[in-house]
Amino acid sequence: MLKIRISSPRARTADHMPGSRVVIVGGGYTGATVAKLLVERGFGHVEDVTVFEPRTQLGSGLAYDTSDPDVRLNVAAHRMRAVPGTPSAFLDWMQSSGTLTVDPAAVTSEGIFARRRDFGRFMHQQLAPLVEDGTIRHLHETVSTVYRVNDQWHVTGAGGTTIVADMLIVATGHPPASRPRALEKLSKPTAMRVTDAMAPDALQDICRATDILIVGSGLTALDALVRLNAQGHQGKISLLSRSGLLPRPHAGGGFSPYGNFHDETLTSARRILVKVRATISEAETHGIPWQSVFDALRQQAQSIWQRLPDAERLKLLRRLRRWYDVHRYRMPPQVSAALTEGMASGHVENLIGDLTSVRQDGRDLVARITTKSNRDFEHRCGHILLATGPDFRNYGVHQKFLLSLFREGTVQSDALGLGLVCDRGGRVISLDGSPNTSLFVAGPPARPAFGELIGVPEIAAQAANLVEVVLRTLARRNRTIFIGRQD
Repeated sequence: MLKIRISSPRARTADHMPGSRVVIVGGGYTGATVAKLLVERGFGHVEDVTVFEPRTQLGSGLAYDTSDPDVRLNVAAHRMRAVPGTPSAFLDWMQSSGTLTVDPAAVTSEGIFARRRDFGRFMHQQLAPLVEDGTIRHLHETVSTVYRVNDQWHVTGAGGTTIVADMLIVATGHPPASRPRALEKLSKPTAMRVTDAMAPDALQDICRATDILIVGSGLTALDALVRLNAQGHQGKISLLSRSGLLPRPHAGGGFSPYGNFHDETLTSARRILVKVRATISEAETHGIPWQSVFDALRQQAQSIWQRLPDAERLKLLRRLRRWYDVHRYRMPPQVSAALTEGMASGHVENLIGDLTSVRQDGRDLVARITTKSNRDFEHRCGHILLATGPDFRNYGVHQKFLLSLFREGTVQSDALGLGLVCDRGGRVISLDGSPNTSLFVAGPPARPAFGELIGVPEIAAQAANLVEVVLRTLARRNRTIFIGRQD
C-alpha cells in the first residue's frame, strides 16, 4: 500500500528539504526592506538572502547615501512609514537617538524634516545586525550578468562572484537622469562642464562666482540649489524647465488627509481633475489646505490608477503629471525658505523653455533655449547641472544585467515609459503575457502596475505585499511528495 505524504519546510528538520535561496539586486531602501522582511517572515521557506549592492551599507541607496548635511527629506518624519508594521519607527528613532539635538533645524512648524543622511543612518541600523550575524549576505558588487539554468538564477557580480538562487528580485531603484538631446554631441571640454546634479562630486569644481544653469525645476534641482547655497555660491542660479512649475510648499497645522477618491466613475483624466478641484474647494470651506487633499489623493492613487484604461493613463501622464508632481512632491520648509529668499534677491531665477543646444564660447557655455511660442534665446553660464529626473524608458539600457532578459522576452519595458511590466504581486510579466513566479520587481521600476510608487510609505507597502507573494510561492514550491510503502 502506498502512502503519500506532503511535507512543508515550515519546521526545519532533516526530513524536510532546505529553504530557498533568494538574490536581491539593489540594496537601497527598497532592496534592504525586502531583504529584512524575507528573513523576518520567511522562516522555513527562505534559507539564504543575498543582496548585491556596491555601496558600503544597505538601506541608503542613491537618495540617502550622502554626507551632505544640507539635503533634507521632502516628507515629514511622522509620514515616513518606513518599517512595515511599525509606522512610527523612524520618528521614534529620531527622538531617541539624539538626532534632533544635533540637528535642531529639522524641527519646523510643518513637522520634523530630517536630513537625508540621517534616514540612511536609520536604515543602516535596521539592517546592520542582520548583516553582521550573516542572516543577510551583503555582496559589495554590481551585477554584471543574470541567466537562467534548470529553473535557477545564476547571478554574477562585477567582482566575479556567482550566486545560484531560486528567486530573483530586482530592486534597482531609479535609473540615471534623462539627458536632453542637445547634449548628445558635446565636445569633451564642454561635456566636462555638464554634470548630473546628483553625482557626489557634481559641485566640486564649480567656482563660487560662476553662473549656473540647472536643467530641471523639481526637487532634485532644489536640492542642488540648497547645496550650492551651503557652499557660499555667489553666481546666479537659473532653473530651466518646459513648464516653469516649481514644487509647492507643505502646509502647517497637522491636518489629516481629506477627500474620498474611491469612486468607480473616476475612469478618465478629466473626471479625476474635476473631482480634485471640487474636493479642494470643499476643503477650503472647512479651512483645510489643498495639501490635505493631495495627501488623500496620494494614498488612493494606486486604486485610481487601476481603474484607468491605458489611453487615459497616457492622458494623465502627458497632461496632468507635472501638475500632480509639484503638488504631490512638495519641498521641505528649509528649501522653501531658501528658494523664496533667492528669488526675492535675484540670486535665483526660473526660466521656461526647452534646451535645444549647448556650445562653448571662451570661458562660457552658451545654452540655446526655445520657448513654447518657438522663440529662441541664448543663456550664458559657466556650468550646467542636470536635474531632469530619472529616465525609466527602456529600463534595460540603464541596467545592463537585464539586457539578455530583454532580448529573450523574459522582461519588458511598459509602453508608457514607467518601468518594467509586472503584476500587482511584483511578478515580472514576460512578452508572452505570463507572470514569472521566480522573478520579481520591487520599488520604483514596478510603477507600471501601481502608478504611484515613489514615496517610502508606498514602497514599504509594496515590499511587504511582494514578500508575502514570494513566501506563498515558495511554500507551494518547496512542498515535497514522498511515495513509499506503509510500515
